[in-house]
Amino acid sequence: MFQAEPAALEWYPPEETGRGKELTEWFGRKARPEENAAKIVPLVNAITIRSEGVIHKWAALGMCWGGKIVALTSGIGTPFTVVSEVHPALVDPADAARVVVPMCVLASKDEDAEEIKQFVQTLRVEKHVETFHDQVHGWMAARANLADTRAREEFRRGYQTVLNFFFRHL
Repeated sequence: MFQAEPAALEWYPPEETGRGKELTEWFGRKARPEENAAKIVPLVNAITIRSEGVIHKWAALGMCWGGKIVALTSGIGTPFTVVSEVHPALVDPADAARVVVPMCVLASKDEDAEEIKQFVQTLRVEKHVETFHDQVHGWMAARANLADTRAREEFRRGYQTVLNFFFRHL
């Protein structure tokens, strides 16, 4: 992924560091979703084969940009049995139309509610959809504020929601 050149940590959060331009340029060069998503299915299939039958079911959890990757890799021929997007970025209803496995979508207050609504309305699979209206984009990842009681509770609830959904489908 990213051709061994990850985004620089000092660019985050871009709205606070003023480094949004560098991050946007990097995404355009190294993190194009379609190119990176194309690497996932062959990798998962290779790991499945090497496991010699030990691994026979997969789940995928994508956060932010990873949510886009999950959507792109959850169509016909997917190795995944169940997937989840958490505080997803680059949400596109056209991607939802191709999803063929159950999907859990957890949004924050920062995701565009209309984009999430259109994505979810287009999904034709079993789904769990929830917006965490008092949480920021990234609340279950790098921006988790575990020192704050409410944020910590929602962090835990988010992961429990994903786990419960996965357990129902694995």
